[in-house]
Amino acid sequence: MAVELVFTERRSELTETRARNLERLRERLAAASGHAVEVAHYEQVDPRRLAAATSIVLSGSSAPWSVRDPAELERLGEAVHAAGRPLLGICAGMQLQARFAGGEIGPSAKPERGFLPIEILDRSDLLHGLPAEPLVFQDHTDEIVTLPDDFRVLAASTECAVQAISCPERRWWGTQFHPEEANPEHPAGERVLRTFFALAGA
Repeated sequence: MAVELVFTERRSELTETRARNLERLRERLAAASGHAVEVAHYEQVDPRRLAAATSIVLSGSSAPWSVRDPAELERLGEAVHAAGRPLLGICAGMQLQARFAGGEIGPSAKPERGFLPIEILDRSDLLHGLPAEPLVFQDHTDEIVTLPDDFRVLAASTECAVQAISCPERRWWGTQFHPEEANPEHPAGERVLRTFFALAGA
């Protein structure tokens, strides 16, 4: 079995730079989970592979939601729900989680970019072991504006009220920030990835 990484970037938007970023994500998921990581693009997700995975990760994306095919996103949501596997959403991936569960996404009042502090509100699961205000990597222009009732907010920032979410009943977790962008000076992201896979039982 393997971790299934779903690239939420549109194929037509997948520049060399974005492809390198997604490959780095794959490598860091493999290191954090200790498992092989299989890759799929959201336009062509195989529900059988999602159902067979140890866990699923939805990547970030740069393309605006307005250029997406709603039917493709709906098919992805149906496949994720049907798989019933532990799920981590990163940036756009977390926004998709909220959308799949009945929440709403909207433009950020002020985009966040770079290593910036967040305030931990709940460290009982995904953010366990982090300091009160870790520095994490941000790169987003949209955010969750309505969170589904069965989710709770784990972290916030000055510009974004929903920086991390959790729904243990679904085994769904998400971060608006990019935990894969970690280094020795900013180790919080790596801790988040390892904690997710521990929670997922990967």
